[in-house]
Amino acid sequence: IKQIIVNGLEVKPQPGQPLFLQRDKNSLTVYFENPFPASSPSFAYRLEPDPIRRRIGQQHVIHLDDVPARDFVLRIEAVDTPIRSTAHIELVAQPFWQKGWFWPVVSLLMVFIIGVAIYLFYLYRLRQFIRLQRVRDRIARDLHDDMGSYLSSISILSQTASRSVVKDPAKAQATLDRIGQTARQVMDSMGDIVWSINPDHDSMKQVVSRMTDVASGLFGTDNELAKQVTLQVDVADEVCQMSLSTERRRDFFLIYKEAITNVARYANASRVRVQLS
Repeated sequence: IKQIIVNGLEVKPQPGQPLFLQRDKNSLTVYFENPFPASSPSFAYRLEPDPIRRRIGQQHVIHLDDVPARDFVLRIEAVDTPIRSTAHIELVAQPFWQKGWFWPVVSLLMVFIIGVAIYLFYLYRLRQFIRLQRVRDRIARDLHDDMGSYLSSISILSQTASRSVVKDPAKAQATLDRIGQTARQVMDSMGDIVWSINPDHDSMKQVVSRMTDVASGLFGTDNELAKQVTLQVDVADEVCQMSLSTERRRDFFLIYKEAITNVARYANASRVRVQLS
């Protein structure tokens, strides 16, 4: 083989390497030499694996237009001579996306990706369901524990008040006061439950604001302790940048509320300082 022209440009494939043809450059001209200078045999070529052999006579050039989009071997043979002589070029003209294996592999890959996406979506929905179920269980537990005990107390106190209203009016009045106090505790507890599950209160700024409101309610101007207690609340800037899960945020707030309530009830303090850092 003397020279190879592809779409008007000469190419020189490396020995032992196939000649790669681009999809839009598939016109091929091959010049070859006569291996028998003393004679002028006829020549033919085949595009293997196509078994058809095409004669070109004594000319030493082969023109191929619109090379088919598949891998093949161009084999040139000298015919009508007792001495066999052949030359060949391996041509790769088929892009990989037109290979027989390409679309089955793409289909399997797409099925795999869709399967993974469905599985991940299923996991996401499952986790959302578990999270929602935990919230429901916590609310049910809180309602059973807190609300149940408060309402039971109100029921018992109301029965006591009804029995004492004639015999001991003072005791009945004290019992009614306790009922009112318990009812306020029910309202506070319900407020805490509703606040803890509200997604608008997920930020620490909202938590700090709620904590400040609780402290102000215990030691504010409307409380009889305000005359003797000075309240100071110090919050570090980095605290407001923190993020807590719903469970941890609720636990943190309830621990704080219990502590500040105990201070109001039992400490007999003249100065209360709340510091978050």
